[in-house]
Amino acid sequence: PAQHKFFDVETAQAMATFQKPENALKRAEELIEVGKVQDALDTLHATMQNRKFKNMWTTTIEQIMVKHLELCVQLKKMRTAREGLYQYRTMCQAANIGSLELVVQKFRKAAEQKVSEAKALQDSAVDIEDLEEMESPQMILL
Repeated sequence: PAQHKFFDVETAQAMATFQKPENALKRAEELIEVGKVQDALDTLHATMQNRKFKNMWTTTIEQIMVKHLELCVQLKKMRTAREGLYQYRTMCQAANIGSLELVVQKFRKAAEQKVSEAKALQDSAVDIEDLEEMESPQMILL
């Protein structure tokens, strides 16, 4: 990609605003497919913060928010998740407050799943350590 003195073209494209929220969601999905999860989160977060969509609740905005929160959990970006939730609350307060409940429930489920995975990983690590600490049968006989 062409380099500029202060930023590269990819950064400029990531910062570009989208005409429709559907385009931002599609771009984020493409970034996730190529492994650029942080860039996908940045794209969705910028969309949520965009003035143009500030008071415009749609099902697409809801999908963007769900994906935004999933990525926040995956990347452990709780401050970004909180900022997004505050913005989303403002968006859907007048139009569809039930959507906020749905989004928060999905966020909670994703976070609980991540905690369960971490506990399972920790438990399996403890099991391996226990096996290493056990005395061998030859040592017991001595």
